[in-house]
Amino acid sequence: LGTTDYIFGDDISLKSDGAVLNFGAANDVRITHVDNAGLNIKHTATGDDKPIILTLQTGETDIAANDILGAINFQAPDEGTGTDAILVAAGIEAVSEGDFSSSSNATKLSFKTGASETASEKMALSSAGNLTVAGTIVPTGAITANAGVVVDNITIDGQEIDVSSGDLLIDVAGDITLDAGGFDVFIAA
Repeated sequence: LGTTDYIFGDDISLKSDGAVLNFGAANDVRITHVDNAGLNIKHTATGDDKPIILTLQTGETDIAANDILGAINFQAPDEGTGTDAILVAAGIEAVSEGDFSSSSNATKLSFKTGASETASEKMALSSAGNLTVAGTIVPTGAITANAGVVVDNITIDGQEIDVSSGDLLIDVAGDITLDAGGFDVFIAA
């Protein structure tokens, strides 16, 4: 086959389990079929700092706000029940946050999920590192916020607030109302 380029006008099938496509003069990048599972993409070099890198690139030459630079979608198009079941169920998109320029490529990551719909954005990570979540955050461990927490309303489903060190300051612009269902407010030293 040598160095000749080949153009195929139709399908190419690799009819064996474990079929391999090698890329590069040293066959350093390999795509391997895994029977009944999918594909593995591997950098075959054994030296340090030889990760496999998959880059999704757009050919657009004028990126504007809200342009999708690349996306990965998850779908079950052959699901027998049809309708909602065959829609895109989840996805991750890189979306421009503004017009690109010589000094700006601000892009957010949009995380999409669906319930009975085509997947829509439920969480986004902005270029500034701000995380926006459309639903309820349900942590199973501690949340640490070293820069403070800003909350519109807070409900504590427990019995105490612990301050691990220092003093507790409650600073309000209006009044402080303690509404105790048991009618008693205790202040201990």
